[in-house]
Amino acid sequence: MSSPFEELEYLADFLPEEGESVIVSRNHGELICENFQKERPLDEMASPEFYGHLVHANERLNALVARPVWISILAWFWICVIFHERLNWGWGGWYIDLGLGLVAMAASYAAIRLRQDRYFKHEVRPTLNRQMYGSNLSKYALVGVIRQRPELRTLLDTLSRSLH
Repeated sequence: MSSPFEELEYLADFLPEEGESVIVSRNHGELICENFQKERPLDEMASPEFYGHLVHANERLNALVARPVWISILAWFWICVIFHERLNWGWGGWYIDLGLGLVAMAASYAAIRLRQDRYFKHEVRPTLNRQMYGSNLSKYALVGVIRQRPELRTLLDTLSRSLH
């Protein structure tokens, strides 16, 4: 039996070309050299144009959040001001302000979901369907592609809601 260094020198003669990989393992005391093929990542299934559509859709879905948030904050503030002015509550009515704030947050959340779902249904889904057909991707493969990209989280959430 030869030394491990001699075995490695022997294996070095059989190393693949640059950019290729091998796995060296020991089986029953002997070194075994096997080719290693990387699995194709799901991102490679999508073309750069398709990825651009995904990023654009995600950014548009994110942009739909601002208006309902600002409207609910301003409405909550002015409703609290009006209630405190007209009803002379003073600082003792702070708990009502919190309750109104929770209602404003819930309304804002519902409005955001409604706007995102409507935009997804009318604008994003038809584009994604065309791109998926051109790339020969199923909707679950698309979910896998988007899941690998944390920057597309909003699109993933909206897409997951629409799959039900």
